[in-house]
Amino acid sequence: MEDVLVSIRPEVEKILQRMGLELFDISFKKERGRWVLRIVIDDPSGYVSIAQCENVSVKVSDYLDREDPIPHSYVLEVSSPGLDRPLRGLNDYKRFTGRLARFWLSSGQVLVGRIESADEDRIVLDVLGEKVAFKPEDVKRSRLEVEF
Repeated sequence: MEDVLVSIRPEVEKILQRMGLELFDISFKKERGRWVLRIVIDDPSGYVSIAQCENVSVKVSDYLDREDPIPHSYVLEVSSPGLDRPLRGLNDYKRFTGRLARFWLSSGQVLVGRIESADEDRIVLDVLGEKVAFKPEDVKRSRLEVEF
């Protein structure tokens, strides 16, 4: 069903762009005997609200009903990346400067600290008052930590 995603992705991105939002992820797969079109949205100016998810759901549903690109029944889900969202590279590291994050490095080391700075050459974390620096290419994966 990759062809479904290829056909609808550009229009979904246009809808989101008009709303000041970004597409974080999109998938279309069978889960527990039903097809699920999952759209994960992001707000570059902050966190995604429930109202934003509802508005996107309405607008995408209108588009899908009008164009009918999916030949069978499905469930549409619209959500946010969540508070512990994955970080997807340098732009996210810069965007979330000052936030607590967990980094898994290619060396096997796992670091949890506040992002102090990030550029093409290095990322600097404050880990319990100690500055720890590493190269962006050494990051296997990373995500924000939930703070209470």
